[in-house]
Amino acid sequence: MLGATLRRVDFYRKVPNDLTEPTTAGAIISILCGSFMLFLLCSELLSFIQVEKSSEMYVQQDEGGKLRLNFDMTFPQLPCFVFSLDVLDIMGRHEVGVSQGINRTRLNAQGEPIGVLTSDQVSDAEAQSMREEGCNAQGFVYVNKVPGNFHISSHGQQHMVQRYLGGVTNVHHIIHAFYAGEVPLDPAQFPGSLRPLDGLERTDTDPLTTYEYWVDVIPTVYSNTRLKETKAYQLTAHTHQFKTAAQYPPAVYFRYQLSPITVKFNSRSKSFAHFLTYVCAIIGGVFTVAGIMNSILHNSIVAFQKNVLGKTS
Repeated sequence: MLGATLRRVDFYRKVPNDLTEPTTAGAIISILCGSFMLFLLCSELLSFIQVEKSSEMYVQQDEGGKLRLNFDMTFPQLPCFVFSLDVLDIMGRHEVGVSQGINRTRLNAQGEPIGVLTSDQVSDAEAQSMREEGCNAQGFVYVNKVPGNFHISSHGQQHMVQRYLGGVTNVHHIIHAFYAGEVPLDPAQFPGSLRPLDGLERTDTDPLTTYEYWVDVIPTVYSNTRLKETKAYQLTAHTHQFKTAAQYPPAVYFRYQLSPITVKFNSRSKSFAHFLTYVCAIIGGVFTVAGIMNSILHNSIVAFQKNVLGKTS
């Protein structure tokens, strides 16, 4: 009784084989149906495997805190004992001779490291021996999230410049790395302009040249397929240089401002449920359309045979 009751709700009742008739038109439609279905399934599989990438922009409220600017620069003709980093912004911050977080490595005439300068206080003999050296400065500086600048020159060590360098300094430089944020990100793995100044070299101009880099800092968020977010900063930079007046030491300025617009890069992959739904839709849809086409074609052939040829199927 139970089996008979269940058979009443069978949506897929079977027709005996001896009541079915294969046709050439049906075979052609079946082959076309199978090929088209295979094409759609492969396309959906590729879409499921690929990661969809998109970007958006929005205005984000100030999160407070400081902005970290990181740099690695070489000055082939600026001795480390006259290296000075100063910070200035519109909130009234003005610091001269910032040294915290900065490592200065002495370089010989060939650009090879020969020691680390750990103090601004050097003896007369040490200063005399370092006159022809260069300097590699590597480190970071924390700045307020307002327009401002930090610049590298000999401004805080002018007495040393006058005494040991004849009052003349040269800030020709090579920027090995310059980026914003706490953690360096690999530009090859993260889209956008993260480190546009890397590899820039300025060593072929007048020794009394001052350099300016106008840097726009753009907050950026990277969201991966696991919805994990990584915060970073993109940079856009424009350069300018001019000859320094005789009474001022040449310098390298990084003039920065923070953009109010945040850019977000999204990476998303389709869920397996989404993929399974589309597979079922493809199979069911193709079979249904193929069945309708086969029925129309078969009925048309039968009608043609009856009316035109006077035959019965």
